[in-house]
Amino acid sequence: MLAAWFLGGAAFADLLPPERPSALPRASIALDENDVRRPLEAGAPTLLLPIFTRCSGTCPLTASLLKEGLSSARAGFRVVVFSFDVEDTARDLRDFRERFSLPAAWTLLRAADGGSARAFLDALDFHFMRSGAGFDHPNRTFVFSPRGLWAATLAGSPFPASDLEAAYARALKADDPTPLHRLEAWLLRPAAWIALACAGFLLSLLALLLSRLSRPSPS
Repeated sequence: MLAAWFLGGAAFADLLPPERPSALPRASIALDENDVRRPLEAGAPTLLLPIFTRCSGTCPLTASLLKEGLSSARAGFRVVVFSFDVEDTARDLRDFRERFSLPAAWTLLRAADGGSARAFLDALDFHFMRSGAGFDHPNRTFVFSPRGLWAATLAGSPFPASDLEAAYARALKADDPTPLHRLEAWLLRPAAWIALACAGFLLSLLALLLSRLSRPSPS
């Protein structure tokens, strides 16, 4: 499975900016390994890994590689493994933790409300659909600030320590309300560069038109 993963071209995680402003939902939409309803909340820099426990490919591999990456990174993340499969049970979560020796400090949750969970993940551009006995879904790990703001996305795996540390720094800075930080955060997004490119094109066009209008008429 590991060889197939590398041959598939997903040998490294990419640290990407958030596509749009988003946050962890305040409503309780998750159940833990003991069937206790819990909110998807941060409170600390948080990594959210969406999975389904019956997955035999990317889900367990990504969880294992994330565990390995964090063991060598200076990044004190809280890790939440979140199953979007409403058919998963508390026992399934416990079995997933045991099978892949996930740290006791990691929080394992499952969707209590399929509609709310899908809406939340859709807002993060994480779209999944049923396929055979499981789901087709992207390989994404989401970075949230202590206040629960979407700060970055790790796409793919494994997780180099440098990427995890950079993601941790972004999570800490995401709650900074100063205008300078808001500008820096906006400039990280692809939409910002598209907007700047369009503005540059329009300014160039305007300068060209003004230059033509300012030329003296031929006598």
